[in-house]
Amino acid sequence: MFSSALLLSSIGAAIAPPSRAEVLVRAQGRCKLVSGGLKDYNGHCLFKHKAAGGSDVFVVRLDDGSNFVFRGPNTQALSVQTYSGIRNVRHKAERDHDVFIWDDEGERRRLSVRLDHVQNPDVTFEDEPQQASTGALVGAAVGALIGNLIGGGDSSTSTSRSRESASVGAPVGELQDLVGRKGGQAEPNLVRRGYIYRGGSTGISSKFSFWEQPGTGNCVGIETSDGRYQKIVYADRSSCD
Repeated sequence: MFSSALLLSSIGAAIAPPSRAEVLVRAQGRCKLVSGGLKDYNGHCLFKHKAAGGSDVFVVRLDDGSNFVFRGPNTQALSVQTYSGIRNVRHKAERDHDVFIWDDEGERRRLSVRLDHVQNPDVTFEDEPQQASTGALVGAAVGALIGNLIGGGDSSTSTSRSRESASVGAPVGELQDLVGRKGGQAEPNLVRRGYIYRGGSTGISSKFSFWEQPGTGNCVGIETSDGRYQKIVYADRSSCD
């Protein structure tokens, strides 16, 4: 007959919570996402590297709301979940940045991450004073001297919109990076940027969709042919009513 102590020990082992993921790196930085040779994003991001259950997990959150989670048994055997399924990821750790490369729907995607401000991954608070090691100070100095991998941000979107002509047929400057992209990949990008779908129509060889621009209420027309965005211009307001 089992003793009560052994029984309690067995129950405790059965219901013990899984080990908590260890955060190895937590940082703010800048990211550049290139899809099919076209720049999809270039700006600030948050980066986290965790280890849990014998797996490595990299989490990258872009300021436009996009999230990428790369996971695998080690840093050289990663995968990512996409709209079209799970894709293998090649990870390259360069001297001053990390690069994640994968293929999705026939297009090569490349996400470069450069860390600007690395936070202490230990979130616990200690009252005892701590001294930074010489290695940490040297590392911080080297990090401060690293040049820009990714160019600085553009002027604010709202300012560029106010300066741009919204006459019918004029190109929408902030969306020209989506021209040539597949509609299925570009549409979520439009939604993340705050555009609201207002309807569409079908022509002989092209499809047209109409979106309301956030902040201005301007109507934007997108022509799609062969599954890709061919033209993004301002349209008559009535097309979005």
